[in-house]
Amino acid sequence: MKLLGIISLILTIVLFPPAALAVISNNAAPGDATYPIKRGLEDVIYAVASLTPTSKAWFAAARSDRRFQEVTVLITEGKQAKETLNELVVQTDIAAGQINQITDQKQKEQLINQLSQSIEKYDQGLQQLTAKPSIPPAVLQPAITPSPTPSAETIPSPTPKATPVATVRPTPLPTVQPTSTPLPTVEPTPRPNRQEEEKEKQRRKEIEEARKRLEEIKKKLEEERQRSQKQDNRQETRKEDSNLTPKEHPDKIRKEKQ
Repeated sequence: MKLLGIISLILTIVLFPPAALAVISNNAAPGDATYPIKRGLEDVIYAVASLTPTSKAWFAAARSDRRFQEVTVLITEGKQAKETLNELVVQTDIAAGQINQITDQKQKEQLINQLSQSIEKYDQGLQQLTAKPSIPPAVLQPAITPSPTPSAETIPSPTPKATPVATVRPTPLPTVQPTSTPLPTVEPTPRPNRQEEEKEKQRRKEIEEARKRLEEIKKKLEEERQRSQKQDNRQETRKEDSNLTPKEHPDKIRKEKQ
């Protein structure tokens, strides 16, 4: 990504006066006015710098990282990300295909490891985005707030009638006033409306599908790694056999059979 950023800066300087627009569009996401400039610049860099299968595979993987960044921005802002999710998977698959065409086994192994780690990063990032709701607060509607129910009134104690004794007058008892204890107010719980709930379900479904497709690409990379290792082992064996004398060949065959 650093190398891609440096090359982008160089090309923006060479292509001045639109250099300022290109720099501004570097972090653009789908839907932004400068996003087409960003994609156009990527195509130019990919065409100019992809001189070898290794560089072509590296730049293809770098473009996958950019699509993942755009997906993260779109989902975080609650925007539609289906098309960009699909581009992320397609671009990752293209990068894997470019890696398979590399003949240098060491470079191939290194790029397979890098792309596999990137896929793991994509999967973890998408999983975190799935766990976080992306429904904007503006579409939330408060739940019905229950009104406080007063408690039962205390029944006043009856005032007993005083029995006159001699000249002593009865003293009336104080009257107990009824009291009520209000219940604590229940705060309203925001709830998304049905339309936003459906959008949220669809978003989660799209993310899960993208994760499954990325996992399949990772499995294919692992299979290609194993195949390359076997091929490399065969080449090493042939080199060793070519260095053996005619008398040593039967001994080696006998050992392998044992």
